[in-house]
Amino acid sequence: MANQFNTKRVVVDGVGINCYCAGDGKQTIILLHGAGVDSALLSWEEVIPLLSPHYQVIAPDLPGYGASDRISGEYTLAFYTRIVKGIIEAFDLSSVILAGLSLGGGICLNMALTYPELLKIIVPIDAWGLFAKLPWHRLTYWYTRSKLNENIYAWTGKYPSLIRWSLEYNLIGDKRRITENLITKIQHAMLEADAGKPFISFQKSEITPTGLKTDLFSRLEEIRIPTLLIHGSKDRAVPIKHAIQARKKIPDCELYLMEGCKHWPQKERPEEFASAILAYLERRLH
Repeated sequence: MANQFNTKRVVVDGVGINCYCAGDGKQTIILLHGAGVDSALLSWEEVIPLLSPHYQVIAPDLPGYGASDRISGEYTLAFYTRIVKGIIEAFDLSSVILAGLSLGGGICLNMALTYPELLKIIVPIDAWGLFAKLPWHRLTYWYTRSKLNENIYAWTGKYPSLIRWSLEYNLIGDKRRITENLITKIQHAMLEADAGKPFISFQKSEITPTGLKTDLFSRLEEIRIPTLLIHGSKDRAVPIKHAIQARKKIPDCELYLMEGCKHWPQKERPEEFASAILAYLERRLH
């Protein structure tokens, strides 16, 4: 399916960024994937063709993921925010619709606080940063610095049954959506050299013993960009209570719940996801 898209490589601060592009609409949607072993195509392959008849769509592999460069330094939220700013500038765009899953959602929120002039609308999806602390925060802090976290990708990648269990438990509510093809793609990503290292670096840089280094939650009221939160109602990673609280804190905010979905709603039900975004944009931009 990837050959339906054009690819363009841009360089931001010396880092090569691989971008998948489709459509030629006057308005541009940039889609940011999540962390772990995610990538632009893994998260957005089904969604891009649904949005590109209406908008120009750009889905970059974030540094450390997919076909983009790895770096030797820390993968921080500030680093990713500068990279996304650079991508917008590299495509010579004045302002964009920025949507992002999980880590990508956290980048959306931080972009809205840091570079609001570059954004028309943000769509954080099951987003990092909608909370002051993680569930089981102290335990998570310990885990991110453990050998277990360093080895979990290579170990899990050896066993398709474990990948399936992880998808069922954490990411996808409807087991019928978990195909052998999806498991194989994730297995290949997990068995890549240094798989998971960018996310481990991000976790170590952002998760402190008592909270998060980049405190987005306490600044949600400062966001002045129209915001559509999309959230899986059964998300364990970012429980739904955080999305409901964030909707109340962000001044111009709507919340669309994807009932029964977990932490990967656009992968689970791409048609519903695309329809929700398109309907919102139709109301807000036209």
